[in-house]
Amino acid sequence: MLRLVLILLLFLSPSVYARDYAGQGPLITRTQHPVYLQMVNLNPDRAMALPTGLLEVRVDSAYSNIFERQADKTYFVDLDMELWRIGWVGTYGLGKGFDVGMEVPLLHMNGGYLDGFIQDYHNAFGFPNGGRDQVPNGIFEYFVRENGRTRYQVGSQDLNIGDITLFMKHQLLHETDVLPALSWRFGFKFPSGDPDKGMGSGNPGFGFGVAAEKSYKKLHGYLNANYLVDGGNEAIENLMETGSFVFTVAGEWSFSDRISLLLQLDGGTPRLKGTGLEEWDGVPMDFIVGVKGDAFWGKTANPFFWEFGFAEDILAEGPSVDFTIYITIGVRFFPGKVELYKGNMWGKL
Repeated sequence: MLRLVLILLLFLSPSVYARDYAGQGPLITRTQHPVYLQMVNLNPDRAMALPTGLLEVRVDSAYSNIFERQADKTYFVDLDMELWRIGWVGTYGLGKGFDVGMEVPLLHMNGGYLDGFIQDYHNAFGFPNGGRDQVPNGIFEYFVRENGRTRYQVGSQDLNIGDITLFMKHQLLHETDVLPALSWRFGFKFPSGDPDKGMGSGNPGFGFGVAAEKSYKKLHGYLNANYLVDGGNEAIENLMETGSFVFTVAGEWSFSDRISLLLQLDGGTPRLKGTGLEEWDGVPMDFIVGVKGDAFWGKTANPFFWEFGFAEDILAEGPSVDFTIYITIGVRFFPGKVELYKGNMWGKL
């Protein structure tokens, strides 16, 4: 992956100082560890709020192959599955720099079929398999044991609803030649998912944070920093952190007015604790490469947008999963004349 990134950077670098293009924002990602998905989250977002009356509806799909297996004399953690998370998201511009939205997630977990492919991929690039070759392919395991006693266990699941999140954003600053665009954000998670099925924590959670962005010609940078608080799953509450800090840093190269390349780092403090096992207590850190398309051209704004990303865990051990593919498809419903939304997206409206 590193060689591919370097080739892309060399290919794109001569055009960085050419014609200006609008940025499209960071990739919509999060750590796909199944217990992390039970907790409150603020998805990566740009600082600019939607203009008054603009409705954005999208579907976020994340498909992950997961193998997190580690044990000592006290604890045994075994997460071996493929997990599909679908987020239905709607965001609406209220005006005066505010927008609000809601995410309704669905989750599906089973043994999957990518284990052999992942092992071949790791072998081809010299990546460690982390014990994958020691267990059969295609099995499903999801449990935490303490001194031989099962503390928490979930079976394979068809699509079920997870914890619904309401969120809002207020843009404080518009981007200038010197200052970045800046906003504050807030989210509240309802315990709508069944914790016995692994769909939610069974308790509410909330988070607040800031988002900033700055552009120079075809180059755009994004920063999110959030503090998140969750009541946690009562079955393993002493193994979950109540509060955590998470961040996103992303760089974007616009190589046309329709498509951008993004490199992104998602990380933060551990959201799990207490076992002494890195696969559970460790630091989450994901590196994502992706492309986004917003289809703005001429004097007309196309309402459809999309993105595609591929994530790998950076650290050899830890809760970040091995392999995730992100796909987003969405549509915007523009109030008034769509020509108004040309230019630097809607940041100056």
